Amino acid sequence: MFVRKNNPLWRASDRIEAGMLLGLFVLFLLGGPVLAWWAAGGAYESATAEAMRDRRNAFQVPAELVTVPPALSGDAAGTAAPTPGTARARWTAPDGTRHAGEIGVAPAQRAGDEVTIWVTRSGQQREAPSDHNPVAKAGLVAVVMIVLAAAALNGTRKIGLILLDRHRARAWQQEWLEVGPRWSRDLRS
Repeated sequence: MFVRKNNPLWRASDRIEAGMLLGLFVLFLLGGPVLAWWAAGGAYESATAEAMRDRRNAFQVPAELVTVPPALSGDAAGTAAPTPGTARARWTAPDGTRHAGEIGVAPAQRAGDEVTIWVTRSGQQREAPSDHNPVAKAGLVAVVMIVLAAAALNGTRKIGLILLDRHRARAWQQEWLEVGPRWSRDLRS
């Protein structure tokens, strides 16, 4: 690929190929990090906003256990009994309303114990806010963008080489049509 320019075997298509490869390499070195930085910044902002929304809608409140989990009470009969690992509890929502329902509890907890649960502003139970890590998400997006940029530029390189090879094959065929009859002694003609 990198040969002296005064080489008689250095065709115009070879110069185009070398220029294309150099241009794609420079584009990757300059454009790849910029693209990754831009995409990672957007992913970081998005993940941070999502985490803030999630945390704004989640509140920890104390809940007082009203019943004992069935596995501990020995009460296996009854179809309306809570499932093992849950117990009835009551709590006050951030908006001041009182609520009651089943919550997950540890086997060692008893009626009257206080457990911290996550609720919405209106007092409905919810999962704890997910542990968002915006930096990890941004890093993953940056790596994916670099890989996608490399794949796109490699695809462009392959398309360019296919087109150059077609051009070279046509040129070779044309030259052979001119030179071939002089080299061969075709006895059929």
